[in-house]
Amino acid sequence: MNNYTLMGLLVVMIAFMWWSSRSRKKQMEKMEQDKREQLAAVTPGEWVRTRVGFWGRFVDLDGDIVVLETTDGHEMYWEREMIAEIGGQPPLASTEDNEATDGTKTEEISDEDEAILGLDDAPSSKDSDEQQK
Repeated sequence: MNNYTLMGLLVVMIAFMWWSSRSRKKQMEKMEQDKREQLAAVTPGEWVRTRVGFWGRFVDLDGDIVVLETTDGHEMYWEREMIAEIGGQPPLASTEDNEATDGTKTEEISDEDEAILGLDDAPSSKDSDEQQK
């Protein structure tokens, strides 16, 4: 009797593993199909985010290769699986904000860098000769 119980549990466990694997495969196929349909419906010029955080404008889809355009006009080729999000807006600051803050921040940063790196004090030729020895 003990052997029949053990065999029954083994059959139930194998059946559960098979059913779980089958349902997971179906779910993965459905997700894959949804992603393909979503990419097929994308219009050129729409923003796309990759899984590594790159934002680009959609240009073309060639099989499993997605062509994205950078903000400076270069085209990059990505595998379809790397696309994480379609649509939305990238986290770019507006040009008005950049123009207003560029002047003040650049001056502050360059002053700090010079002080930190010691670029404001020009080394004398005597100091550089002593360092070389």
